[in-house]
Amino acid sequence: MYTKTRSSQSPSRTGSRDRRAERRRKVDLLVNRFLNGYPYLCRATNISRTGIRVVPLGEPEGTTPFVGLQFQLPGSEEIVTASGEAVFASGPGGPVGIRFTRMPRASAEQIGRFVTSRRN
Repeated sequence: MYTKTRSSQSPSRTGSRDRRAERRRKVDLLVNRFLNGYPYLCRATNISRTGIRVVPLGEPEGTTPFVGLQFQLPGSEEIVTASGEAVFASGPGGPVGIRFTRMPRASAEQIGRFVTSRRN
């Protein structure tokens, strides 16, 4: 699988700043993650302008790191679509960090507004 491990010099272990430059926002929403053309349901736990963290709810092991994503942000009627690459996986069935690689401008703007909004 595409697992990255933390070294003893990891920012989270040394107490230094978070290594992510983009603001993240906690979410609890369902996401379709397309693997090899087939949709699999996941639960998103946080999102930023550059990526999303999802927890698979059941999918095959040994899949490609490149995925399609489809979801609705809270309070919106619009469907967000994006392509991404898995850059972190904690193991089979565990959380997966996905970096967005392509998305329509409207989807990028919608995510940006959602992440920077103050409402919960």
